[in-house]
Amino acid sequence: MKMKMTLLAASIAMISSHAMASGGNVANTYQTGWGNDALVAQDRGNGNQTSNITQLGDYNDAEVLQTGSYQEASIHQEGWSNDSFSYQTGRGNDAEVTQKGSYNNSSIEQRDRNNDATVEQHGVGHKSSVDQRGYRQEANVYQTNYYNESEVNQSGSDNTANVNQTGSFNDSTVSQSNGAWGIWGGDNTANVNQTGLVGDSSVEQSGKKNYAELNQGGLLNSADVSQTGAWNDSMINQSGVLNGAEVSQAGMSNTSYIDQGGAGNGADVSQTGWANTSDIDQSGVGDMASVSQDGEWNYSYVHQDGLLNDADVSQSGLGNVSLVSQTGAFGDANVSQAGVGNFSYISQANGAFNTATHTQTGGGNWAVTTQSGWGNNALVVQ
Repeated sequence: MKMKMTLLAASIAMISSHAMASGGNVANTYQTGWGNDALVAQDRGNGNQTSNITQLGDYNDAEVLQTGSYQEASIHQEGWSNDSFSYQTGRGNDAEVTQKGSYNNSSIEQRDRNNDATVEQHGVGHKSSVDQRGYRQEANVYQTNYYNESEVNQSGSDNTANVNQTGSFNDSTVSQSNGAWGIWGGDNTANVNQTGLVGDSSVEQSGKKNYAELNQGGLLNSADVSQTGAWNDSMINQSGVLNGAEVSQAGMSNTSYIDQGGAGNGADVSQTGWANTSDIDQSGVGDMASVSQDGEWNYSYVHQDGLLNDADVSQSGLGNVSLVSQTGAFGDANVSQAGVGNFSYISQANGAFNTATHTQTGGGNWAVTTQSGWGNNALVVQ
């Protein structure tokens, strides 16, 4: 008996030594319940692949495919009919999936080097897809309650996407790349938080160090952000019902803030150039705001808290400022400024059928209109 144990120990030592020398792969699988299915395929390559699968429950399915070297994949499933797929090729990629509930689906694909993806699903019917190509990408997806969907696509380097869906029936898409900046690009960040019902959000970032944050509560709200260039910032906060926001930024250091409550409000922001800032605050019903800025250091602020107000702001040039406040009903403000250092202020309160139009071209022009009451009309052209 002692001789057998000694030979067994020697054999294990030889196997372990050979595995370390040739870059041995490691696969651990633990299953309890009924009808669970686990598949691990590890290409020898340079080795040192690690896979851990734990399945507690019934009819869960997990699949891990690894090629390259120093990959790590971990899948933990509890519940009923969860499905997880992980594919890794390259070097040093890390994927971690936790599923607790029923009918959740997760897919992670990682290529190239040192990418990191974490997916956590609690509840019923969630779907998550993460596709990472390039270097040092990071994606974190957290889903609770019912039937949320998330898609993250990353290429380039050093991009970060954080998606938190704690409501139900929400949909999020994040796409990040270095774009025309090439090896000097990357490091874009997108944070998406969906806490309401049937929210829809999209973030597309191409360039360097762009930042987008979307916070959606309420019901049936939608938000879309597109950023091209570098150091652009966008923040959207939504509550209420059926509000929509769209932001497009191209250039450098442009900033957009949108805060929406109420119902049926719409905000559209387009900024091209350098260091333009747009701030829209909506809390009424059916208010619409459109801001277009092209140039440098232009600033626009729109405040709407009323019924069916409309504000249309267009600025081009350098250092123009537009301020619009609408707190009544059926107000209409149209501001168009081109040149340098123009200033426009429109205030419409407690009225109906108000119209104020400022058109300024050149430099250093000022126009101020304050309206309260019924049937007002103001027009300034300089």
